[in-house]
Amino acid sequence: MKNGKRIIALAATAALAVAGLTACSSNGGKQTITVWAMQGQTGEVNAAKQEVAAFNKANPDIKATLKFVPDMGTALKTTKADALPDAFEFDGETLASLVYAGKLAKLNGLVADSSIKNELASIQAEGTYSDGNTYSVSQYDSGLTLWGNKSLLAKAGVSDVPTTVDKAWTADQFTGVLSKIAAVTPGHKAITFKENYNIGGGWAGYAFSPIVNSAGEPLVKDGKAVGSMDAPAVAAAFKTFASWKQYSDPDADDSAFQTKRVALAWIGHWATPAITSSLGADAELIPLPNFGNGTKSGQGSHSWAIGAKSAHQQAAAKFLEFITQDSWINNVTNQNGAVPATNTALAANANYAPGGLLALYAAQLNKSCGSANPTASCVTVPRTISPAWPFINTTFSAAVQSIWDGADPQAALTKAATAIDQDYADNGEYKK
Repeated sequence: MKNGKRIIALAATAALAVAGLTACSSNGGKQTITVWAMQGQTGEVNAAKQEVAAFNKANPDIKATLKFVPDMGTALKTTKADALPDAFEFDGETLASLVYAGKLAKLNGLVADSSIKNELASIQAEGTYSDGNTYSVSQYDSGLTLWGNKSLLAKAGVSDVPTTVDKAWTADQFTGVLSKIAAVTPGHKAITFKENYNIGGGWAGYAFSPIVNSAGEPLVKDGKAVGSMDAPAVAAAFKTFASWKQYSDPDADDSAFQTKRVALAWIGHWATPAITSSLGADAELIPLPNFGNGTKSGQGSHSWAIGAKSAHQQAAAKFLEFITQDSWINNVTNQNGAVPATNTALAANANYAPGGLLALYAAQLNKSCGSANPTASCVTVPRTISPAWPFINTTFSAAVQSIWDGADPQAALTKAATAIDQDYADNGEYKK
């Protein structure tokens, strides 16, 4: 999601690769496991420290040593499998590429089946590779919606604001809503699409792939992007999307919605604490617009895995089981605003119950499309579970940026789809 904002520290990555070589050491008769966590939000860092300390206290025969990694994506890509730590956090969207590279252990029969099955269906889908095996578990999933400012929407004369997936605005209705808001806003802007996250830098792969899905297509179908990503309905949807640029606040200060310059924000769960703090009772969740195949949303977040070459996989499995207990899931999600990743933790949280402020997040995730092609009845779609995902994300995001900047949608999408299909061909269709 916002990995592009993390600072790349090559020296730290190299040092961690060396540290991984000593992950299987012993400490006074205890098994010592090395754990890598992302150097993310302050709340996430605090939560990781707390859960590792608690794990060590609860498991006197195991000592988990924690290291924070500034750029986990680069570290995992450049570190050989036998130098990886025993357990590590990573961005779930990269799971397939890590499995393909032989860096993740199968969790089936290693992590308790009850722990895996208690995870949300959306998380189970994200953690499952094409071979049918599970390779990751998660503490939280994501929420992608519109946030609305009730007072500003009312001022613009926008009534009957949809708050459930079955009543989402159509794309045409949404165009009318944006026009109404812009007409009464001092800056004549209506929404932030978080351009400051860099649309072409990967933000589009999470935030705007739901447009493809809502137009009735996956990004890639049966290993082919041509005919899917660039289908006529998708090109038409992106033509509409590009027309909304006139209403978009570039959001250079990352606070267009919180400071009430605009009435709508197309954003993920991580903004929840700041938004609710700024807007209070004026804040409400609204589903993304429907481009014909029902509203769709992104999902997936940080995940946890075990190194394929770890000599202490059983101990690492205990660690994963420990941190996916509801108490530790609640600890981190209370600090980072994400959606609890287990069925039990989600069901016990009043914020996600019908009528709760964040109920829409739960409703969307409970209608997971899994890895199947998106239908009108499902909502959340995982990013393409393929070793090609990094290339797909980069290429698709660049196409969306060019469309946003004025390029012809059909031509831009076909160019991207053709490049993706060539990447598949160049890599033997990613089959081993």
